[in-house]
Amino acid sequence: MNNLPYDLPKDNRLTRMRKRLQGLQRVAAAINDLYIYGVYPSNYPNLTTVLEQAKDHTKHIIKETKKEIALFDDPMDQYDLTEQDQLEVIQDD
Repeated sequence: MNNLPYDLPKDNRLTRMRKRLQGLQRVAAAINDLYIYGVYPSNYPNLTTVLEQAKDHTKHIIKETKKEIALFDDPMDQYDLTEQDQLEVIQDD
């Protein structure tokens, strides 16, 4: 078994968080674009309901990931955060 360090340097963690953010944004965009491929609420009502819930959850994780990234970067940077924003601990299910 590989012995990987659990306390990764900040730049590795920051790179990983930025990749996670990019992937989550692609997921949300893909759900938005399903109508292009003929997936409509009238055709697939149950599927679109579940996908909308997944998109909402994804948006929430995106927001939290942006807050985490802002802890490393300047909070007034491109993430539209202020100094009063608090990082909420979210546990994955």
